[in-house]
Amino acid sequence: MVTMLELKWEPKKGVWAEQEETFQKLRNNFFGEWREKKLFLNIEEALYLINFQNAVCMDKNGKAVGFNELASRFAAKGPRFFIQYNAFRDWRDRGLILKRFDRELKGEKKAKSKKKYPAKELKTQKIKADAYWYPKSLFSVIDNEAVGRNLFNEHWLGQLGIYKQERGTLLKLNFLETVFLAKHFGLRVIDSETGRAITDRKILSQVTKEREYTKQLYEVYEEWRLKGYVVKTGFKFGSHFRIYFPGASPVKSDKWIHSRHVLHVFPKQQKLLISEWARVVRVAHSVKKTFLLSIPKLKKSEYVDYPADFLAYRRKKAKEGWVRETPKDKPRYLLVAVSEDEHIGGVELASLLKKAESMGLELLLSISDRETSITYYVLKKIVLKDSGKSKNEYYEIEWMKP
Repeated sequence: MVTMLELKWEPKKGVWAEQEETFQKLRNNFFGEWREKKLFLNIEEALYLINFQNAVCMDKNGKAVGFNELASRFAAKGPRFFIQYNAFRDWRDRGLILKRFDRELKGEKKAKSKKKYPAKELKTQKIKADAYWYPKSLFSVIDNEAVGRNLFNEHWLGQLGIYKQERGTLLKLNFLETVFLAKHFGLRVIDSETGRAITDRKILSQVTKEREYTKQLYEVYEEWRLKGYVVKTGFKFGSHFRIYFPGASPVKSDKWIHSRHVLHVFPKQQKLLISEWARVVRVAHSVKKTFLLSIPKLKKSEYVDYPADFLAYRRKKAKEGWVRETPKDKPRYLLVAVSEDEHIGGVELASLLKKAESMGLELLLSISDRETSITYYVLKKIVLKDSGKSKNEYYEIEWMKP
């Protein structure tokens, strides 16, 4: 016979358990907070127990209070109330524990919240050829085959001939590559419309008028290129760039590798619909690529106190095998519950990442879709080796199954 859990509710006091058998069972499963000789429950805990644990909640008149009646009393206080409950429900359904966010609780300072990426300083060379810039197309062309082949073979800059075909001798450079080579390789660029030389700054200025966030895209491109990475378009994967680690080559068979990373630039002024953002991450994972996110570094005054929802525990290895972590352990994740129909911006995400890092936690996004199914993504900070000062911060975003 299933034991019925007895809960009490009063609007000014909240929800609690005082019947001994009930509160002992709940305490053993790390529900609630013990005070005033009662076990007080947060609203998401109470609703979960009513919905899935055979709990009955009674008001002071002895009348049973249902899920919606109780939930509606709290919904007005938090616009994301049901999304938060759904995240709590899913985590508890997995046999895991999470508690309300508490800034005083800290995780492991040595938590694996950062990953170091290698670097290899790019060796530049003076280019002895001209490139013709086609401003309306945002491409330039080098028709000197020897120079073009050297740039393509040695640095994988531009596209020699036709993509993945050994046909054609022109080296086509997109606007990022054109600016980069003019700035760092001394490439002379001729404006095809005027027949005059044009500077890297002028090209960047022209493109900025045509394409939003050009400056941010170029800063990211330049930083990774100078660290020896090969940076190509990520168009086929719904991202700005695909990234190859130092040493990758389009022609050397022992150096050829498929890209394992795609990178998306997320300017602080921009907000993305969660469903669109998650779709790009899913595309990357479906082709076995790691999704990287670039967020510009913020000034101290630009960070916001975006609300975190829960501190989440997972499982750990013990003598008896894998056991669930409890509040007796340190929390592992700062969990933020969102829905597929919300927007999130670079400022909000950067602020959450900073908050998680300061607490020794990893940031975990819990995304509820329209069928209330949950998808989790964990974010880890990337450190580019010997990168010095950077205008951006970089993060890996990986799908996670609790």
